[in-house]
Amino acid sequence: MRQRDTRSDEGRRGTVAEETTLLLPAETRRAIGAYFEPRAAAIDAGTADVREGLTWLHQELLSPEASPTLLDVGAVIATVAWFDLSSAFSLWSHRAVLAYLATLPEGSFLRATLAPRLQRVELLGATALAPAIAHVLEQAPLPVTARRAGRALVLDGRIPWASNLFPPGFVLVTVVAGPDGPPCVVAIPGDAPGFQVAPYPALLALQATGSSALTLAQTPIGEEWILSDDFPGFMRRVRPVLLLLQACFSWGLAARSLAEARAHLRGASTVFLPEIAEMDARLARLGGAIRRAVADGGQSLGMRAVVELRLDIARLAAAAVAVEAKVLGGRGFLAGSGTARRLREAAFLPIQSPTEAQLLLELSRSG
Repeated sequence: MRQRDTRSDEGRRGTVAEETTLLLPAETRRAIGAYFEPRAAAIDAGTADVREGLTWLHQELLSPEASPTLLDVGAVIATVAWFDLSSAFSLWSHRAVLAYLATLPEGSFLRATLAPRLQRVELLGATALAPAIAHVLEQAPLPVTARRAGRALVLDGRIPWASNLFPPGFVLVTVVAGPDGPPCVVAIPGDAPGFQVAPYPALLALQATGSSALTLAQTPIGEEWILSDDFPGFMRRVRPVLLLLQACFSWGLAARSLAEARAHLRGASTVFLPEIAEMDARLARLGGAIRRAVADGGQSLGMRAVVELRLDIARLAAAAVAVEAKVLGGRGFLAGSGTARRLREAAFLPIQSPTEAQLLLELSRSG
């Protein structure tokens, strides 16, 4: 997928908030907007399906033939988030699982069998590493256990939250208490026996993302479904990518809200201009840092810097949506408005794993 820096394009309006969409050619940005903007309200209401959008993205922009880089993926996530955070979030989960598979050797069973189906969106990727993060940071017990039964593992337990759960067309990646002591990372097909998705609960936002709890009751998987027996090593490899792609959808949300706020400044609301200008400057700084970090998978940054980046952009997104609401006033208070939708979507950011509390805890321990 070829990228172009369009900052020199004639006719650019010049707001820093637009910087996120300028990661992609103008024609690509327009195509994403034309597809996702009209669907955003229906997806928010849960009457449209995020799977259609993920299929379109992988046919038009992220196909294997386009050879997308991680920066391409991050740019698409950020741009989709400008129009619809639900779809950007589902895309993040899907691409996270593809990133996990990319750590496996070429020709390995999971990479050979799952990656092509995920790239065609025949399956959706569901990442459920929240229990692993809680295990590392808070010594919480892993909620799923594995025992051996011949050459198979038998899984039991409950995962309280995961997304992209559209049975049977998904594959879940999570960490389980291993049969030999240390945790291990496993993939679980959505049609595995004893694997059940709870009814989707009513959510404040992201209703169409297939988010719910999972139970595993004597669920068998073959040993070939183990991604890694090296839990610490796996987490070191994937966490920077996981966090940086999360940062991308916060970036897109922040950028859209600041653009909306600036575009609607009138009369008394112009008192918010200095606040918006300060957020624009922060967005430019953080957006540039995200772009550079995603380009090399976070290798140029230490883990502490990646955590700080993920925390700072999520906080900025929440602040940007709040100032959009102040500028829009009563228009933004209408339940069906884009502003109201973004307010609800932004409420998710502090509680997504790793939560704001977990990020702050990690920073306090590493500082």
